[in-house]
Amino acid sequence: MQDDRQEAAPTGASQAEDFSSYRMLLFRASHAQKQLLHPYMARIGLGTGQPKLLSYLAEHGSCTARELADFYELDPAGVSRMLDALARKDFVTFAPHEGDRRCKMVQLTAEGARVARAWNAACNEEAHAMLAGFTPEEREAFAGFLRRAHANLRAYGQRLSASATEGRVAGRGAAGSGASSDAAAGEGTAHA
Repeated sequence: MQDDRQEAAPTGASQAEDFSSYRMLLFRASHAQKQLLHPYMARIGLGTGQPKLLSYLAEHGSCTARELADFYELDPAGVSRMLDALARKDFVTFAPHEGDRRCKMVQLTAEGARVARAWNAACNEEAHAMLAGFTPEEREAFAGFLRRAHANLRAYGQRLSASATEGRVAGRGAAGSGASSDAAAGEGTAHA
């Protein structure tokens, strides 16, 4: 069922406090993108999360699973599982890492490169449709806004992580020094 209501864009001082509309706009755009691309992804034999790995390898060449996990900010174990699934489909292979015997290099096979090209072509069509009516300047501004939003979220996440770590360290120090039971109770709260 199509929702005919227009999503109001957050503008002006009247909506300055309502940041939830930004999240909703991002969610709706992302959902529309997934709805367009998921059927094609399944037709070419790719599962959730796998296309981006092929795209990275097609653009950057062989790399380690850790590099892929770091670039996309994903759990390394999840990336390893996705790569194993791609290897079973003959889209990637693994080779020894020259400098580190504990690591393997991931590389595209010929079939993986073909699928990556097909996927990237579909994504280019989708992006062309998404940006219809945008001027070149608006496209560049939009890309800049997305880069800045990502950087802001990463910085905020790092601050939250540092704050949580400081809280855990402070809680341990107070409990370890024979402080009152209130301090020890606070340590449990810091871990929550």
